[in-house]
Amino acid sequence: MMTQPDDAHRGESQASMAPQDRLRKELLTSGLYDWVPLAEVDSIILDNHLTETLSARQDLALRTIRSLVADGLMEIGDLPSQGSRLAAWNVSLDAALARVSDRFVGHYDDTAMWGFSIWLGLTDAGEGVARDLEGKTAD
Repeated sequence: MMTQPDDAHRGESQASMAPQDRLRKELLTSGLYDWVPLAEVDSIILDNHLTETLSARQDLALRTIRSLVADGLMEIGDLPSQGSRLAAWNVSLDAALARVSDRFVGHYDDTAMWGFSIWLGLTDAGEGVARDLEGKTAD
């Protein structure tokens, strides 16, 4: 029987984690404090030297966002005009990722198109996972 590695129990240091695992952890824990703009996703990848090239950075960002949304931990949307929840896009995951890709890859040089116009927010399940991750980091 094959089992999947449990990121929270691997005991690996942050530096030895796979880039996507590191980015997932950073985005989840950041989401505990505020919504996460796509500009922050890009900055985390750059600041932690997770990729070598722009295309690899964009690919890592898109793959990680897809995995977080597909796992039900985060949602993609716009900042709410009222209320405390992210205004999630009411489209399929593929349609949402196509929109993100169009802005982030297709218009990368125009940060205004994507930097603070695409946001990630934790779901209830994501909040639980993020709190567990944060607790394990504090130990």
